[in-house]
Amino acid sequence: MTKLNLFLLISLIVVSIINAQDQDSNLILSYPEESEISFYEYPSNTFAKAIYTSQEEASNEFPEQLMESIISATNQEWVNYNTLGGAENATQQENSHFDRVKTMDKDKNYFELAHKLTFNVGELPTVIIKFFTHFEDVQVMSGVAVLQFENGRWQKTSHPSLSTLSIIVMRMKSEVLRGIVLQNSDDPNIIAITERVTTDSGLDLALLEEEFDSWYIPEIDQRKIELYKDPKTW
Repeated sequence: MTKLNLFLLISLIVVSIINAQDQDSNLILSYPEESEISFYEYPSNTFAKAIYTSQEEASNEFPEQLMESIISATNQEWVNYNTLGGAENATQQENSHFDRVKTMDKDKNYFELAHKLTFNVGELPTVIIKFFTHFEDVQVMSGVAVLQFENGRWQKTSHPSLSTLSIIVMRMKSEVLRGIVLQNSDDPNIIAITERVTTDSGLDLALLEEEFDSWYIPEIDQRKIELYKDPKTW
């Protein structure tokens, strides 16, 4: 599988996150003032593979099943099914893309799940999953997926208000994000961040975004980036 083919495959997830800021501003949702936020780190070697042979097999009852459904999709209708808003919001793929999915070695082409952040946006349960792509003859790459539960199943989405948080979930080391969300780290640097992004109501996602932005703007703080950024991410 060429590097171009890889980008076509993961564009189902990643590109929509990066481009979300260009969407209509009337779609922006605010984080709720009080929302339960949880963090989960997947055990080593947790993979989402193309285990489904048809859309009917993919119930997408859990976020991880949706990740398997995404990498399994072999037609545009299936891609639409995996996408919140259906065909209107789904990435349009060429038949050549689906041909590659049908013929690829499913044990050599898969997503490795790293961790996930779970919370609500309005009334919608929302999960952001960090993962790594494993494809034959291509360097491992990091990715992120925003998933929301609606109409009885999990579906892939993109959203302007979640763009920065998605990048945070992808770039942060698991132990750093875990320590901030669960407030259980004994690392003084992580404790200091936690104190800056936490209020009496708990973790404030907006403050977390401001903290993250401060590492890059107005100038790059290389020390913090080396401390907190997963070196395996872009």
